[in-house]
Amino acid sequence: MTSEKTTVHTPDDRSIGERLVELCKDREAFTAELAKLKPMEVLEAQTFLWGFIERFMAERKMPFDRSIITKRMMPAATYQYRVGCNERLDYCRANICVYTNPVCASNKLRGIVEVLRQVLAELLV
Repeated sequence: MTSEKTTVHTPDDRSIGERLVELCKDREAFTAELAKLKPMEVLEAQTFLWGFIERFMAERKMPFDRSIITKRMMPAATYQYRVGCNERLDYCRANICVYTNPVCASNKLRGIVEVLRQVLAELLV
């Protein structure tokens, strides 16, 4: 495992997270941008989007309850069952598989990022 963090920038030097926020209302463009990312970049995008949503809501004094958002996501156990994964469930929940099975992990993360996109699109009305 590496602790090295990759920072992805678009040509105009905005972070990929910032670019995804800008595209959140356009599902097709958002999905196309997300498709370009490597597994670790998808993980970083997910982290950025969670933080953005939390800050956005805090700045507007809106209650933030992570569980309301996570209820919209596919549970890790369900995902593992659907893809036939035999790894420990906590590996999937903690995104450890991004190192051991990056394709599977990034597919799971893309589903999470799509839900975060939907939440952002609703917040940025």
